[in-house]
Amino acid sequence: MPAQLAPGQRPVLLVIVDTEGEFAWDQPFNRSAIGTTSIASQPLMHARVFDEFGILPTYMVDWPVATTPGAVATLRRLLDAKRCEIGAHLHPWVSPPYEEALSDFNSYGGNLPRQLEYDKLRLLTETIADAFGRQPLAFKAGRYGLGPHTAESIASLGYEVDASVVPYSAFTEDGGPDFRTFDEHPFWFQAGRRELLELPVTTGYCGWLRHVGPRLYDLAQRRWARRLRRGGAGSYTQQTLPTKREVFI
Repeated sequence: MPAQLAPGQRPVLLVIVDTEGEFAWDQPFNRSAIGTTSIASQPLMHARVFDEFGILPTYMVDWPVATTPGAVATLRRLLDAKRCEIGAHLHPWVSPPYEEALSDFNSYGGNLPRQLEYDKLRLLTETIADAFGRQPLAFKAGRYGLGPHTAESIASLGYEVDASVVPYSAFTEDGGPDFRTFDEHPFWFQAGRRELLELPVTTGYCGWLRHVGPRLYDLAQRRWARRLRRGGAGSYTQQTLPTKREVFI
């Protein structure tokens, strides 16, 4: 069911920050890549941007951040000052229990066996709650890796919001989810016995070619086109819209 603002209410900007351990995306997945030194500089973003525009970001925290005292202290000060919110971000390769082999396929949490994905989510949720003194209510899957059991698992753990859907996009080449049938509009959906709010990444097609955007996207995802980086050349046909914005650190 669509989630809509009340009549006459002004648009709402939601800023989500993927707050995760430091590692190189062009390298193999590595459970030792858990640096968090960049978190110490995050208050500068508040001083120079967020505070000036009255933005209250939600930091989606992964396991390395939630278990590093210095990173927790930095974010906890912002949280206690009511300058941010804290959510959860599951990168399964650095989040215990470590039972799966490291691979592209297993880097999408939703591809893991149901119980293993749940156990990782439960440990991450409990650790964030202990570190920050409150239960995280918003979740974003690392690599947007939703699976058939993810929604029911996060609902059972007390989450109210998911922000993992990337409209008009697919990550199927290495085993990820396919979101090409979704658009950028928020919606309510049933997860087990609870209803959750989905806040998709705000993405849309614009420009002269916007009406053929989905077909061009599919073409750009073919292996030969990816080698030639045709997706980057055609990215002008996509644009972030003013209802929700992702910010990465």
